[in-house]
Amino acid sequence: MSDVLFRLSDLPVTRYGAAVALAALLSLMLTTRREDRLGPWVRFAFCTVLFGWLGARLMFVLPDLVMGWLNELGVIAEHNSVYLNAIGSAVPALYFWEGGYSLAGLIPGAILGAAIAEAATHARRGEWRDRLAMALPAFMLVERLAEYGSDIGTGVEIGKGWLTGLGICPAEGGTYFHPLCLYEALTALVVLIIMVVLSFNGRKRPGGDLLRLCLVFLCLPTVALEAFRPLTGHMIIHFVNVTQVVMMLLALVPAIRWSHRISKSRHGGGLRVGIRLLGWLGIGIAIGLAVYCIFGMEKDWVSRGTAYALIALSMAAVGGVALSFRAAAGRKE
Repeated sequence: MSDVLFRLSDLPVTRYGAAVALAALLSLMLTTRREDRLGPWVRFAFCTVLFGWLGARLMFVLPDLVMGWLNELGVIAEHNSVYLNAIGSAVPALYFWEGGYSLAGLIPGAILGAAIAEAATHARRGEWRDRLAMALPAFMLVERLAEYGSDIGTGVEIGKGWLTGLGICPAEGGTYFHPLCLYEALTALVVLIIMVVLSFNGRKRPGGDLLRLCLVFLCLPTVALEAFRPLTGHMIIHFVNVTQVVMMLLALVPAIRWSHRISKSRHGGGLRVGIRLLGWLGIGIAIGLAVYCIFGMEKDWVSRGTAYALIALSMAAVGGVALSFRAAAGRKE
């Protein structure tokens, strides 16, 4: 991750940093259309990159700072804050050139930037946000591939001997670990292919619908796959994986939107209320089961293999209910 390729003045450009820049460039290329005017697209690109970058940095440093401050106030038990304890000051959190970014923060930041660009360019609602449906999985694909061989791209130890062929072994003859970054890269590739097909099939969709589909298809599998991440590191607070929490919330936003559209549809009424109540009950049960499994793995309440399977099924159930909301609401806003 820290391999320096070259320097721009005093700033080192690492292999990972160059890969992230390439990911951003590829993502922006996928947002272009032949009929675009340069001015509006430049404003969209500027807002998306700026707010995506800010969101990625804030999501990386805020959990650490908030938990550190709560620890100093005595609200929570001891939490070793990187900035407040190890460094002794929150000021270095502003040193963006030293690295430290979160994909879980980049996604909402980029969406906010695209929404601001729509207002600034007087674009149709959802027009610029739908362009992110291909850009987000493309960025995740390249970024996760760049993590290969690093600590942040490595999952927990592989418990089954027959799975070691998939794993990463840092030292010859040592322990094999799940290549989490490759799992998530493969997920991003599948979602990218789906989004390309949906984007160019010629079917008219409500503004923002493609982005909502992307969030469901991309974020829910990420929640499940992040269960392979060791509960150590900067984005982990006790037993809580911040990335899992943010990705779960991002996936619920489309479900909330589609659920609201049911009441606005032509055939809204008691039946639609019943559908929504049953759906949200199912979502609540699925999330509760996933949370139990995530904590249960660390408390030895449930085996890892069983927990991984149940978490994956839970996220599939959440996605199924969300898509059923979309189908029930119909295609018209």
